[in-house]
Amino acid sequence: MQIRTVAKNMQIHWPRAETPTDYITIGFHEDLNEATKIALKELINFLMNEKHLSRDDAYMLTSVAADLSIIELVDGNKGVHAAIPKAIFVGTRK
Repeated sequence: MQIRTVAKNMQIHWPRAETPTDYITIGFHEDLNEATKIALKELINFLMNEKHLSRDDAYMLTSVAADLSIIELVDGNKGVHAAIPKAIFVGTRK
């Protein structure tokens, strides 16, 4: 993954990424379940704030469309990506 832009003025608690095909939120914690919860919570917040979905709609969309990946299991740290395809939003407002 290649970083193209760093948005310095955003008020977020955890890193986010964007690829040509997906929006990605990231969670880190020493417990894999907690890392997963963080990534999913951040994805729901992204959908609410950036895609203007209600909390219920963001939660439902995340439950059916998000893909989770374990990205780190080293030195006691666990990392999880939660990715949602951009194609879901084609033809909708940003």
